[in-house]
Amino acid sequence: MRTFSSGFILDRGPAKYFHGRKQILRDFGELLQYSTQNKSGTTFLIQGAPGAGKTALLHECEKLAREGKWKIARIYPPALWYPEELQQCLDPKKSFQIEAGSAQVRIPSIAQAGISMSRPFQTIKTLLRKEKKPLLLILDEAQTLGTTNAPPQGQAGIATNVLNAIHNGELDKPVILLTGGLGTTSDAFRKLGISRFSRRCLVELGVLSKEAEQDVLRDWLTKDGRAKGDPSAWIEAISRETHGWPQHILSYVKPALDQLRADKRVMTAEGLNAVLEEGRAGRSEYYEHRAHGFGEEYRVSFAKLFAKIPLGGSIIGSKIRSFLTQEYGPDEAEKLFHRALHKGILHEQAGRYAVPIPSMHDWLVSNYAREQIKFPHETPPIHNLGDRDTSR
Repeated sequence: MRTFSSGFILDRGPAKYFHGRKQILRDFGELLQYSTQNKSGTTFLIQGAPGAGKTALLHECEKLAREGKWKIARIYPPALWYPEELQQCLDPKKSFQIEAGSAQVRIPSIAQAGISMSRPFQTIKTLLRKEKKPLLLILDEAQTLGTTNAPPQGQAGIATNVLNAIHNGELDKPVILLTGGLGTTSDAFRKLGISRFSRRCLVELGVLSKEAEQDVLRDWLTKDGRAKGDPSAWIEAISRETHGWPQHILSYVKPALDQLRADKRVMTAEGLNAVLEEGRAGRSEYYEHRAHGFGEEYRVSFAKLFAKIPLGGSIIGSKIRSFLTQEYGPDEAEKLFHRALHKGILHEQAGRYAVPIPSMHDWLVSNYAREQIKFPHETPPIHNLGDRDTSR
């Protein structure tokens, strides 16, 4: 049995072992080449449920851009309407100068370049154009553009103009805005005037393919865990429970590495059972974290709604709204519907909604609905959330 910890394994940021998403990366690579050749650009949006691996994929796209000698700048929503925020993202080494007794902020590089701050949209365009290299702007958690990081009153027009200039390739140089966020991100862009994306530039990110998932597990077990012998039995057993979901893979990898160290890298049946048990506990903790702040009454309502839906199955949005309206009235139902999307309890694709992962569906129903169901580990992942680009 395990006797000590192997340390932290971060579940955000670059993936230590990355496999799959090949078509998405090919599409992004082609966009880099096209933008370079034509001195243009657009928005490349990757959206999906929490834990699908969006941030890791953003880092892989960033690596492609670096190989192509693009300048990389990670930005935050205010950089789309405040020139000083954009300047700080483009050149973090430049410090602000605050005048004594004044609330005014000056940025030396802007002042030295003779750029006027009186017209923010033109100033932002100037900052983007003055970069000599092709420019990749990376905006993660972009769904907040529709909520906590929405442009303040009076700035929405600037944000819309900036987004349109990038999205339509109107800067006379290669500029791409690479964004990642939850399934509500495209709605946030739509509110700011970006309703159409170029072909293959809107990605609905789902589960990893079986092959990619097993390749990731194999790397963790053999390279980090230095497992002795053939790891196939462990890989197969774990993959039946992770459903291709990157976050879940990490939930099982951590106890697997600990177990291998405790057992001197020998893969035993007893050790595997311990790994599966702790992995399930970690999986449940993740679901509880996703639902934090989503009250028990609301959880019960969604559990009742999905109790008769097959694991991995989906339902149309009008039926969800109708059910919630009966329970809470139309206004509260609409707010609750969008909260469920924001929390990752619901995920939308092609007008249908599902609890993103079969095991999360089981967790919700088993814990909060009267009708108990047993989770069959052989259940496949949601069929319409595959390892492919489903651009719209």
